[in-house]
Amino acid sequence: MTETAENPTPVVILAGGRSRRLRPLSEEAPKPMLPIGGKPFLQLLMERLAGLGLRRFILAVCFRWEAIRDFFGDGSAFGWSVEYSVEPRPLGTGGAVLHAQKLWGARALVLNGDTYLAGDWPAMLAAHEAAALPVTMALVWSERPERFGLVLLEAGRVVEFLEKQGGGGPADWVNGGAYVLEASALADYRPGQAFSLERDVFPSLGGRIAAFPCRDAAFADIGTVESLEAFRRSQDGPDGTARPRT
Repeated sequence: MTETAENPTPVVILAGGRSRRLRPLSEEAPKPMLPIGGKPFLQLLMERLAGLGLRRFILAVCFRWEAIRDFFGDGSAFGWSVEYSVEPRPLGTGGAVLHAQKLWGARALVLNGDTYLAGDWPAMLAAHEAAALPVTMALVWSERPERFGLVLLEAGRVVEFLEKQGGGGPADWVNGGAYVLEASALADYRPGQAFSLERDVFPSLGGRIAAFPCRDAAFADIGTVESLEAFRRSQDGPDGTARPRT
């Protein structure tokens, strides 16, 4: 991975979830802090982003957030800037992003803190600028679309968003858990309100979401014990240290 020029766009990482599906592991530490080859999962995400020139992080946190702050601090030890948006209670993905908006301002790259997608984020930011739409959504091709948010596309835009429909189905494009978001996309909501990007915001923006396909990018989530262990196996090198994908 080649390091690129500094990019001023802040990165909001949703790191406040408790994840009952990962019990008892998620009782010991916040989900994004679960270890992968000796490093917290969240550190792997941030290291890759920093390598792409994105070094300003806003961590949207809630459950046992002090463990995250104690590890990363203000980010200076890593060469980054790290700020914290602490939810007073779980606000959902949309509520968490809006709660943090006072820190990120007009535009942010928003990532799920339990998803690893090796996207070309500078290219996605450029595509978002060109599209001039409220949201750009990273998409990945999945053989198991029932686990994720299925999207329907038309002329390079997401026209319908079906969040985790279940029931199986053929391979298709799914939500990759990464978005470039304008503050205007959240104009219908108020700070402190609990709501979901996936279930509330995106369906209301059908046709005004630019698609950014990431067909060949490595993609994984750690939302279940099985997927966490699979990601650990894919990342561990022969010496037991983390081997981040690029």
